[in-house]
Amino acid sequence: MADILVKICGMTRPEDVLGCAEAGADLLGFIFAAKSPRCLTAAQAAALPRTRAKRVGVFVEQTLDEVLRIMDQAELDFAQLHGGQDEAFCRAIGPERVIRAFWPKRHPDTAALVAAMEPFAGAIRYALLDAGTSGGGHGVSLDFASLAQFSPPMPWLLAGGLGPDNITEALAQANPHGLDLNSGVESSPGLKDLAKVRRSLWSVKGRG
Repeated sequence: MADILVKICGMTRPEDVLGCAEAGADLLGFIFAAKSPRCLTAAQAAALPRTRAKRVGVFVEQTLDEVLRIMDQAELDFAQLHGGQDEAFCRAIGPERVIRAFWPKRHPDTAALVAAMEPFAGAIRYALLDAGTSGGGHGVSLDFASLAQFSPPMPWLLAGGLGPDNITEALAQANPHGLDLNSGVESSPGLKDLAKVRRSLWSVKGRG
């Protein structure tokens, strides 16, 4: 399982950035969605430490110009898009720099979900499957077993209520290329519980 990507989202504090990276996170997420309790400004994100982990900005309502500006100011490696942005928007950011959210509950079955994802092949680096029907940060899990035969045209990350108590089950049943952790490894919104982070990373990567 060492090749499973782990993203930990909702960074707000230097000690969490450093602790999550030390635990083995591959990607760290910084949220720029106004309604999120974990929302940062570009300047706040820019002030957080640099580590070996790639830096991901999470965007919902921003324009293309705003996304590009924030990515530059905050020195971000990826843009994670949760606003239903189209293929042209993704390509303008750069396909190799985009993680785009999709919501299985919007579709009657996984075949319909895959059909909705197919136009984005070549336009994004990773897809991300999230709970709910829009946005993100719902803190609830998808039905892992329903994704057992899921085979989209690009690598994908599983999000939604993941933490040390269900991460092994999620990997075994859904078989994603990566996992996106947030509320499941927090003590309160925006404050990471590094013990939970380390337990989760150990389950995935076999190291703490």
